[in-house]
Amino acid sequence: MEELKRRILKDAKVDEGDIIRVDMFLNHCIDPVLMRDIGATLAQRFRTERITKVLTVESSGIAVACFTALALGVPAVYAKKFQTGYIDPDVYSAEVHSFSLEKAYTMRVARRYLDRDDRVLLVDDILASGQATLGLIEIVSKAGAEVAGVGVPIEKAMKDGGHVLRRMGIRVESLVTVERVENGTILLTDGL
Repeated sequence: MEELKRRILKDAKVDEGDIIRVDMFLNHCIDPVLMRDIGATLAQRFRTERITKVLTVESSGIAVACFTALALGVPAVYAKKFQTGYIDPDVYSAEVHSFSLEKAYTMRVARRYLDRDDRVLLVDDILASGQATLGLIEIVSKAGAEVAGVGVPIEKAMKDGGHVLRRMGIRVESLVTVERVENGTILLTDGL
């Protein structure tokens, strides 16, 4: 994913606490050609896994989920962070702490969208602490479904998320890895 690397190095911004902002092409203002390629690449990496659903959490992971699901030919589902009148009250839920938002929230997926026959690919825009992904794993487990793996465009290697998931025996595929941030400069390697 040379184009993803190029865009990170050219456009990404580093905020306080080494927060990497890629909202100008990946999750707020979306480059659809780049996102199509990201989805196709993640789908290719998981092509033999018999994926039946792609699951993410709102809102930053939705574009990655949609383009990956499109390439796999399966539905994309996202966990809602807020209870609204527009979600079925019969849900699977998990409590998650967001370090970037500095607060806890409840993720919810309507039970009718996940069942025990599903093999679920979890995706998000960035894997850092892994808390959102752990919440999605809990939801998949409550549904009796199986996690087929985790796919992300960007993994922050200086955070524990990827290491924790791999120690749990979960396959994690990242397209680009941020090894570290030094004086506001992002240092990358190929994905893991």
